[in-house]
Amino acid sequence: MTVSRRNLIKTLGATGSIALAGCSSSNDGDDGGSDGGDGSDSSGDGGSTQTSTKTTSGGDGSYHIGFAIMGLGGDPWMGAFRKGAEWYAEDQGLELTVTDGEFDSAKQINDAKRLVRQDVDAILTSPVQSDAAVTMVEEANAENIPVFTANSTAATSEVPMFTAFGNQDAANSAAGVMANRLEERYGSPEGRVVEVLLPQDTETFVQRHEGFVSGMEEYDDIEIIAQLEYDQTQEDAANKISTQLQRDDDFDALYCPDLLSGLASMSAFENEGVKEPIGNEGHITTVGLDAGPNTLNAIRNDYFDAAIDQPNLFYAPITMKYIVDYLDAGQDSGVIPEVGQEITADDQTFATGNQHDGIDPWADPLWAPAQIEELEFDDGMQTYFKTSGVTVTKENADAPYLWGNLA
Repeated sequence: MTVSRRNLIKTLGATGSIALAGCSSSNDGDDGGSDGGDGSDSSGDGGSTQTSTKTTSGGDGSYHIGFAIMGLGGDPWMGAFRKGAEWYAEDQGLELTVTDGEFDSAKQINDAKRLVRQDVDAILTSPVQSDAAVTMVEEANAENIPVFTANSTAATSEVPMFTAFGNQDAANSAAGVMANRLEERYGSPEGRVVEVLLPQDTETFVQRHEGFVSGMEEYDDIEIIAQLEYDQTQEDAANKISTQLQRDDDFDALYCPDLLSGLASMSAFENEGVKEPIGNEGHITTVGLDAGPNTLNAIRNDYFDAAIDQPNLFYAPITMKYIVDYLDAGQDSGVIPEVGQEITADDQTFATGNQHDGIDPWADPLWAPAQIEELEFDDGMQTYFKTSGVTVTKENADAPYLWGNLA
């Protein structure tokens, strides 16, 4: 196969966790509740909580890739993430073995060791914990097995490429969408805004806060009047929002930085008698990150204005495509995109044209454009394939490629 070679500018990463996961675990190194939700938004094909294996028959010489996913356990976000890997492996004639880390770092590391013993050619993983995953990478590399990451990454430069969307960019987009909705209501971007705040103890949560605040600072007549930090349970978020409504219900918009806070907003509005659809007097413009099944229903019914979501069906295909290129090139890092480059849908396609569960999951390049950036860690730099986010509104809430519609 012909491979384009480029000079690699390796990326860097901090010792803290770089967390972009869509799971309900609150460990460092994951999204701490971005897409797990309570039971009402956690149905769907998450798969068994036991280690599971899926193999697809490829042609002679096809690669065997191990997928050490951080966890399944009924989490629809992770179920969609897994499906993307399995469908792409099937289409490309790759052998794929999937293990379920059950959101436990020690188990995930043991899963990776088993994959190494199975003589996989490469490992794709979404680490539960960034620092702990360094062991996984080192032990695989000792056997000449490269480890690529998606959704969350390991804190080492020895990962050739990491794939995920940008939390700060997504939060900034949420601010822009909110400002546009307020302008539609009042003729100019103005109003009083309440921000739900995740604990500022992981990089992900900081980015989901700072991106929104910096976006709001662009509008002189929009004021953030309150920031409600919650403990990453839906009940606490609902209580904090209800208390704010009881104390001061004179605000125009609410920002929800993850799935749980978005779900909590709907129950709090209903409990306080202020749940009004878009266009009605008293509607509170609500914009957030992450769109699970219940959030999509709220968007369809005009209660939730918009959500910025992750194109997680693309995470594994993007990463696996570059894994194959990397292996074909004899583990030559020149096949990894250059830092500073923008990759568009014209530059790269991951679609196969095949149907899975009645849809062509990659026909619409939701990931594009992607920015190639770098993450800094103690031992050097790591290349970050940063995809775009997906703005979900009533107009596209029924799109079959959204993970919340696969649940």
